[in-house]
Amino acid sequence: MTNRPHANGPSKSLADMHPIAKVSVGQVLGLVEAIDEVGGSADVATISQEVEMDIDRLGPIIDAAELLNFVRVEDGDLTITDLSRKVLAANVRERKKIIREIMDDVPIFRQVMAMAKAAGRPLSRDEVLGTIAAQVGSHNADDLFNALVYWGRYTELVSYDSESEELTIRLQSE
Repeated sequence: MTNRPHANGPSKSLADMHPIAKVSVGQVLGLVEAIDEVGGSADVATISQEVEMDIDRLGPIIDAAELLNFVRVEDGDLTITDLSRKVLAANVRERKKIIREIMDDVPIFRQVMAMAKAAGRPLSRDEVLGTIAAQVGSHNADDLFNALVYWGRYTELVSYDSESEELTIRLQSE
């Protein structure tokens, strides 16, 4: 977990998106809450015990939390950021809005949103997969598509109909 190119903040490259493909919003927020409960900073081993999860299983959650700029990782220590403090203090609606703003900055989300807006219609799963695969390769495309749907639904940026396999962007009313 020490070979991160974005130790000083998220780099937000497409390759870096893989960590959020493997974890849930609840896991990331649970990690942030656990770090906050022990004073806002702790080593990985302490947090591993706190959340009763071995370090191998905790690794992808830490990577995702770091990518989203919720934690900083330095020399095996995890520290929550001001952004994560803001998320912890927020109600569910505000949390979704904060995470939505983060997702708006992620290139693959931004690209799919622009694609859907330009098309003026729902996008098929195959269209979105094709776009993702062209950038990250077909071996990662399914995971990133699933992450886009999961995180997009959570943040209310997209809806996905699994019957028709169509992704629709949702207009924000804020």
